[in-house]
This record gives sequence, structure tokens and C-alpha cells, in this order.
Amino acid sequence: MDYSDTTVVIPVKDEPAVGRVARSVLKTLPNCKAIVIYKDEKDKRYVNFKSKNLRVVAQKGSGKGVACVQAAKLIDTDIMCFIDGDATYDANDLKKLVNLVRHGADLALGSRFNKTYKMEREAMPQFIKFGNRVITIVANMLYNLHLVDSQTGLRAMKKSAFDALGLHQEGFGIETEINVKSKAKGFKIVESPIRYYKRVGESKQVKVLDGFRLLLLDFHFLFNK
Repeated sequence: MDYSDTTVVIPVKDEPAVGRVARSVLKTLPNCKAIVIYKDEKDKRYVNFKSKNLRVVAQKGSGKGVACVQAAKLIDTDIMCFIDGDATYDANDLKKLVNLVRHGADLALGSRFNKTYKMEREAMPQFIKFGNRVITIVANMLYNLHLVDSQTGLRAMKKSAFDALGLHQEGFGIETEINVKSKAKGFKIVESPIRYYKRVGESKQVKVLDGFRLLLLDFHFLFNK
């Protein structure tokens, strides 16, 4: 299948697996484009191959949200995807998400918490799982979202939908902002089961304080549209 209608964004900061992830994306989604947007110069060196469909660009400013918005300005395809550069996600699962967007979804999310794939115990500590579920449940209650995994980093969406959201969150809050604003716009949001693996490199999963900040962000959009 041809994926020339798709661009995959890989935002990274000191991710030794980013070259492997980028290569896997380009191989798994034939003719897609990929953008590695890096904060740390080491990440540029980790991408030790070249492809006509790959762009490696330096991030201006800090935070995952800033990286995603900057990269989006370089995209000229109808569909855009996001995947983390730490090898926790499987590029094959992007196929399912892209297919959902092609068939009418505005935003397709990969759910890590599902019965289809058993997550490795080492992939995510129990307190992180608990925090994700609390954040998701609260967001569902506040915004009528009906999601299983609101904080997933594997996503596909229409480029036109992304542009319509007017995103401002600079860090990891970008996931919540995309979800809430997509719902407010009346966009069709769907989920699909995906695999999730232990990350390559030093763990950067959100800590307890970060979890509280993300939980508070659930309420932020009640007063800031």
C-alpha cells in the first residue's frame, strides 16, 4: 500500500533509538515522509542514514508541543502522524491509524491499554499506568471523550484538523490539548489497540509531579478554550 499521503513526525530529545525508529517508519509505510525534529544535537547524529523522504530539523524552543507544532508547518500531506523516538511504539500500528483516518476519522489514537496485546511488565511502571488512567477518566468525565488512553504518543490525524486546533501547549500537555480541542470542534475521534514496549535509553516517563500537572491540565480547558 502507498503512504505518500502521510507524514510521520518523530519529536526527540536524546533518544538513541531515533535512527532505528525513523528507518522502521520509512520501511513500514512505503513512500511516506518522515520528519525527525530534535532538541539535542546527539539525536541528529543518531540518524545515521539518508533518505529522500526524511527530513532532520532542529527544534526552536523547548517542549514536545513546540516540536509538534513546528514540524506541522513543514507538512504538505493530507495525513500526519506522531510516534515517539524511543522505540516504545511499533511502526506497523501506524498503518491501522492511517487507515482509520482515510476512512473518516479526524483523529486516530493508539491505545496501549487493551486486551489485544499484552504489555511487557517492564514497559510501564504500575504508578504510571494508574496515573494515565486517572488522567484519562477525568478528561472523559469533563469533556465526554470516551477514551481508553488519552496520553498515547502514537497518533494519526488529518492535517487540516491539526491546523484548525490552534495548539498552544509547549510540553507533554499537547496530547490532552489535541484531544479536548478535537472534541470541541466536533471531530471524529477513534482508538485502536496498539503494542507498547520498554523504551530504549534512559527512562523519561512522566514522574509523579508531571502526572499531577497533566491532571490539572484536564481542568485547564474548561476555562481556556
